[in-house]
Amino acid sequence: MSPVLHLTPLSAERIRAEVKRARGNEVCFLAYVGEEGDVYDPRPVARGHRTGVLAAVKEAEAGMLVIHNHPSGELDPSDPDLEIAASLHGMGVGLAITDNHARELYVVLEPAPAREYQLLDEAAIDAALGPGGPVARLHAAFEDRPMQRDFARAVAAAYNEGGIALVEAGTGTGKSIAYLLPAVRWAVQNKERTVVSTNTINLQEQLVGKDLPFLRRALGEPFRFALVKGRRNYVSLRRLQLARQSAPLLFEKGQQRELDAIAAWVESTRDGSLQDLPITPAPELWDEVASESDVCLRAKCPTFEQCFFQRARRDAAAADVLVVNHHLLFSDLAVRRTQGNYTAPAVLPPYRRVVLDEAHNLEDSATSHLGANVTRRGVLRLLARLDRRGKGLLSAVEERLRAGKDDLLQQDALRQIEDVLRPAIERGRETCTELFERLDALSAPLEDGVLRLADADGLKPDAVAALDPAVDNTTAALDAVARGLGSLRDRILLDRRWAESLDERLLELQAAGSRILGAADALRMAFGGQGDGIPLVRWVERRMAAPVAGAFAAGAREPNIAVRAAPVDLSQALRDALFDRVETAILTSATLATREGFGFVRSRVGLTGGGLKVHEEIYPSPFDFETQTLLAIPTDLPSPAGEALGFDRATAQVVGDVAAAADGGVFVLFTSYRALRNVAGELRRRGLDARWPLFVQGEGPRGRLMERFVESGRAILLGVTSFWEGVDVPGEPLRALVMPKLPFKVPNEPLTAARIEAIERDGGNSFYDYLLPHAALRLKQGFGRLIRSRTDRGAIVLLDRRVLEKSYGGYFLESLPPAPVVRGPWAELKLRVGEFYK
Repeated sequence: MSPVLHLTPLSAERIRAEVKRARGNEVCFLAYVGEEGDVYDPRPVARGHRTGVLAAVKEAEAGMLVIHNHPSGELDPSDPDLEIAASLHGMGVGLAITDNHARELYVVLEPAPAREYQLLDEAAIDAALGPGGPVARLHAAFEDRPMQRDFARAVAAAYNEGGIALVEAGTGTGKSIAYLLPAVRWAVQNKERTVVSTNTINLQEQLVGKDLPFLRRALGEPFRFALVKGRRNYVSLRRLQLARQSAPLLFEKGQQRELDAIAAWVESTRDGSLQDLPITPAPELWDEVASESDVCLRAKCPTFEQCFFQRARRDAAAADVLVVNHHLLFSDLAVRRTQGNYTAPAVLPPYRRVVLDEAHNLEDSATSHLGANVTRRGVLRLLARLDRRGKGLLSAVEERLRAGKDDLLQQDALRQIEDVLRPAIERGRETCTELFERLDALSAPLEDGVLRLADADGLKPDAVAALDPAVDNTTAALDAVARGLGSLRDRILLDRRWAESLDERLLELQAAGSRILGAADALRMAFGGQGDGIPLVRWVERRMAAPVAGAFAAGAREPNIAVRAAPVDLSQALRDALFDRVETAILTSATLATREGFGFVRSRVGLTGGGLKVHEEIYPSPFDFETQTLLAIPTDLPSPAGEALGFDRATAQVVGDVAAAADGGVFVLFTSYRALRNVAGELRRRGLDARWPLFVQGEGPRGRLMERFVESGRAILLGVTSFWEGVDVPGEPLRALVMPKLPFKVPNEPLTAARIEAIERDGGNSFYDYLLPHAALRLKQGFGRLIRSRTDRGAIVLLDRRVLEKSYGGYFLESLPPAPVVRGPWAELKLRVGEFYK
């Protein structure tokens, strides 16, 4: 029997003092509960009404008690009190009411008792993966992997003891099964979920399509798992019906046919997501039918029970293992940071255990969610959704208004649309077009199309400072559109009949206004100073993009101008929002450590300083790199820091020689599109594309290029950033790798430059503290594309002779797997490479 909860004398005195300070009004406290039922250390967190109490709830943890006083002295719970109790129940937080003098304590809801966990048996985890275990019995090609068993034991220890495990697990260690098995056992024993986050779709598909189903069969454990996708991936049945009702007013004829195709698809799809849709809808069409939180009617929706997103959300809430991508995880954390909510559902259900696979990407993934990003195409599409050549939301509202009763409110609303909103939208287009054209003119002459908007002290170049009036005009125009939409909605809501008739359209207008305000705020942040107190770097990107389908494709072939702002240093934010909030975090990748260990990754993601229990382990790959690989470094090629065309021609020569030795099957990994295009042209000029199929990133979808490369079995593929990692081609199709340059970040790229400046200001050495370790991990990622199984063989040719000539060269080589290194003139190395393939 649980003890009776009671206020200690000191707690009662503190409550009386705070209530007196609040002039006898309602005050909300958070307090702890001792083993004997003593309620101690009450802390005032809100004053006033129910909303304040609910805000305080976000700070509560399981086992705590929310207390508030009833100034009337009547301690019976009100209806709002019972609503609060219902929201607290799932969090394990209690609710109590007292009077202004803290004489009595009426407990509405008991707090959950302290959680007692059933710890994992580390020896049993080891045995499950060993010879004779359930995994061995079911896996036809089982091989004992001592490193995998050690890894699994380390994960089990992190679940049992709490804290953070940093684990580098080389290719072939079987890391996904090593962390999934303890996560599954923990969920079954303790009814507590784990979120597994990855950076690539390939790994997510492997986890939910192969590894988790295998473990369920092998272990015989009744656990559930779910792949969680972002909400906008799902079609909304209600919005689809609404769009079809007004299709002639919203879309061109071609898009109306796409809409009919989506309507036919929803009759047969079980998933309801874009990934299952056999067509690629125009972006502005998907804007009208996608599931969105700000236009969701929730339980009031007539299609709530059939809703694809709600069904996926229910599956996620019931799952023991949730598989997400880093993008969705940081979307969830961004919402939690904004709301101060770390215990209730947000984008994801609440969680206390997390596995971060492909963790070397954490900083880059988090960067986009704690800043701002607004594009020319995005803003114009927001405005076009409202009104474009007689189509759009405003036309749909107008039609409904004209079809109804002719009264003063109807006439007033129609005048608001015609005389206020349409001119405001046109003004928004004009100011937006002017601003982005000026940004285009500033960035176009730059080689990479990237323009930093301010230096580390916030000082702007004169040309950027001259843009301030255009920025002010654009944000003011967008604000005016949002105000106009709000005013129209308010007028219609004055009449209950009109409000009911236009209910769903009013919700769409409200959401459109919020998004337009969001775009204006993003522009202010990008041209202003800080976001949430975090120093930002701000810049403009000019990017040529593929044409956009649909009615809004006009101008889509123009460069898309993006204005961006991102945090310079994410370490403290990541620690506050993630690592200080979970009981267990496993960070793993094949590339987390450099020659110097985990120090670089720890410094970038907030795992330095006191207060955290961090365990580090490296489990090397079981592959025999001494016999499976050869690393060749020519010494007589042009310097990569010298004349670019000469180096590119030499690169093409080496690629041709390697392709001849291996009969194709070559990846060439570049650090810039310029070099990629130059080498591609040189290879074609030499006729190599007639001898071996040549696939070039940017000349087709990435996935299709990979499929054709594998199907060919003897092709050459040229790629940049996205091919350095997340690409798995075991076996014969990939048997050689050429890397022209060491993958250093570009120092004058705005985000990199700002981080370099921050390190230097703090007394660090930006080259050795940031640029070098980052490049070493990147090179290690590229190296890892080649050997994916025990039977793979292949040569790696690194053309950047700085790895031999510079003092830092050893840092790179000692960070790589132990492959034999040969160096010398290319004529000699070409023979060695040829002998290797014989």
